[in-house]
Amino acid sequence: MSYYLYEAEGKSRAEAEEAALELLGIDADQVEVEAAGSSGGFMRLIKGGPTAVRIYPTENTPRDAHVRGVLMSILEKMGIEAEVLQVGEREGNLYIEVSSEDSGFIIGKHGRTLDAVQFLVNLIVNTNTKSDQRIMVDVEAYRTRRQKSLQKLAKRMADRVAKSGRSILLNYMNPYERRIIHLALEEDDRVYTESDGHGVYKRVRVIPARKKERSGNRRSGGRRGPRMEGSDVEQEFYED
Repeated sequence: MSYYLYEAEGKSRAEAEEAALELLGIDADQVEVEAAGSSGGFMRLIKGGPTAVRIYPTENTPRDAHVRGVLMSILEKMGIEAEVLQVGEREGNLYIEVSSEDSGFIIGKHGRTLDAVQFLVNLIVNTNTKSDQRIMVDVEAYRTRRQKSLQKLAKRMADRVAKSGRSILLNYMNPYERRIIHLALEEDDRVYTESDGHGVYKRVRVIPARKKERSGNRRSGGRRGPRMEGSDVEQEFYED
């Protein structure tokens, strides 16, 4: 077995196993436990050093235990101490939130580090559980705060675009954040939105609805529409 969920240490195997199972939120009969070796070798036996165990999944292991173990293993490899606050369903995704004194480091600039951690968790867990359900990783409710901030930003930019008659190009965002902008303005008849760029991180363009009337073709929700050049663009870069 090459894929293990979590590795824990304790003064004894029983203590290490108990700590791992508690973190994963499961019982012993839902996983396989193996000794991972003891740091210090022969001297450990004399001095009583820590004993390590590794937790391997079975067919009875809940998917949220996979998520807990993989996420905490990644954070520990990064040298970060964290605690799982909750795991549950949210908008069709499996959502896991952690708390940490190093939350700023986990989030990173514009949430890029958190996105990278989330990508790794999805890649490892979904590959090993044969699932395509998206896993959302959050820390200190950052994504919830970010969602509210982006919704407010979308409304402000819609007001500005409607008033000036010129489009605005927002900062680079991941797919999740772009979707928040698109949905926030979906019912706003004054403007429409499109994603601009290539790759994972793209920019959302907020465009006056009258531009759609000129082109005769409205496109929104991330699909490309008419490009606004020159004086039509009020602001080429806007970051909340």
